[in-house]
Amino acid sequence: MVELRGIQKYFPSNGVTALDGAGFDLAPGEIHALLGENGAGKSTLMHIMAGYLKPSAGQILIDGKERRFTASTDALKAGVGMIRQHPHMAPGLPLWEDCILGAEPHFMGIVNRRKARETISTLSERWGFNLPLDKTTETLTISQRQKAAVLALLFRKTDYLIFDEVTAVLSPGETDALLHLFKRLRTEGKGIVIISHKLEETLGIADRVSVLRKGKTVTTMSASSLDHETVGVLMFGAETGTAATSLQAGNAIPPLPVSSVSSAGLLVRGLAVELRGRPFIRNVDIDLPPGKIVGIAGVRDSGLETLELGITGFLWPSAGTITLGGRDIGGKGPRAFREAGGAYISADRIGFALAPMLRLRDTSIIHLHRRSRRGVLGALGIMDRRFLKSRVRDIMTAAGVEGNPRGLTGSLSGGMQQRIILAREFAEDAAVLVLAEPGWGLDRSGRERLNRELRAQVQGGKGALLFSTDLDELLSLSDEILVLHNGEFSDRIPLNGTGSSAGELKERIGRAMIGGIRD
Repeated sequence: MVELRGIQKYFPSNGVTALDGAGFDLAPGEIHALLGENGAGKSTLMHIMAGYLKPSAGQILIDGKERRFTASTDALKAGVGMIRQHPHMAPGLPLWEDCILGAEPHFMGIVNRRKARETISTLSERWGFNLPLDKTTETLTISQRQKAAVLALLFRKTDYLIFDEVTAVLSPGETDALLHLFKRLRTEGKGIVIISHKLEETLGIADRVSVLRKGKTVTTMSASSLDHETVGVLMFGAETGTAATSLQAGNAIPPLPVSSVSSAGLLVRGLAVELRGRPFIRNVDIDLPPGKIVGIAGVRDSGLETLELGITGFLWPSAGTITLGGRDIGGKGPRAFREAGGAYISADRIGFALAPMLRLRDTSIIHLHRRSRRGVLGALGIMDRRFLKSRVRDIMTAAGVEGNPRGLTGSLSGGMQQRIILAREFAEDAAVLVLAEPGWGLDRSGRERLNRELRAQVQGGKGALLFSTDLDELLSLSDEILVLHNGEFSDRIPLNGTGSSAGELKERIGRAMIGGIRD
């Protein structure tokens, strides 16, 4: 059994006390869910359990013996491993080699590569991962990276596995497969921790639930004794109805100076992206006028991420055109996308949306430095620091994030990081918003705030292209849903006046995602 007692964690870089006497325990053969609002301390507590962070005070015990982890490798040796929201992988290595790093089978210092690959292949087949073992890590989609991280822990015969929001970008089918994996791991005696904001699936599979609020453990209870309303009260310390309205992230950000961006929307015609080692897309047409939200549904391994990166300029198209605000931006890079009036929230928070080692103030104004050069001093390359400081304050207030702007972005929880990204991009001088998995890592209040703000942006004349594997998110926000399968749109579903129920629409989208033919 793993026990965490009286855990405290203070971050001197931003003056935040993330944990204040929190406790947690995990037994073998148990699925234990850890719940709480954004910033409650869930990920921080699990990063301490997995050795990524050192506690300021408190004890970690494994089978009754106190342990002190100075790094994640110490925790791995003790049988504790973590699959984080955005797994870190060594670029340039084949997937199977990355899985064995630090645990290579060898004899007299010589790594037995054949044995290692065979072992990884056998594990991948046994657990039904179906991973491309010889593809290099930088070509993998987010869901493939998550599966590879699980595979690496199974290779090390880890006893206790922590899953941090790993279902957030998985399709319904992939989520079902992962939940089945949890059950299989439990039957083999593994202890499983799930951090998730998806209460229905969490309560449906967990044995016990622990709730954190403001760095403290509020309660640990049997999952079968809880419902959504009870969990909401425990998480927020108020009735569910008042919790959402109490969120600080409700302040409008003052508009930027007069826009130079055209109000024309996004037009994609005959787009194809064919890049070795990455799911391709072909013959894609998208019409996104101002004042409309178009949702893109699909499995990220089937081209969802490729299309997202192709439109925003990170991947070069092999055919077709992309026009934004009346400008041709195809193959001209992400700067051309932004200068034409695009704002972008990536599903890959660490790889594209922010850099954890940047200060929070720099993350908040990363796209503003050119526009902050004004007048004579601006012509000399000098930025208006007063303007930038004001924008940092506005964005942090809108995101509901407290702390020192000089603190590192990586010291924030995943949900708080997502709030900063959303507030920053919503504050952009943009005609079109491209959002990929925008609700990832947000608690219920954060998602409600996201929905209100996105609708306000669209009603103000912006267009939004919403990439998501969360069908509830797509159905609640979109005016039209395009379903991507094998690099092409397999269905186009207008949501106004369809007369179909949510269940019927989900079934139709699900069939289209796997190539099924509609009746």
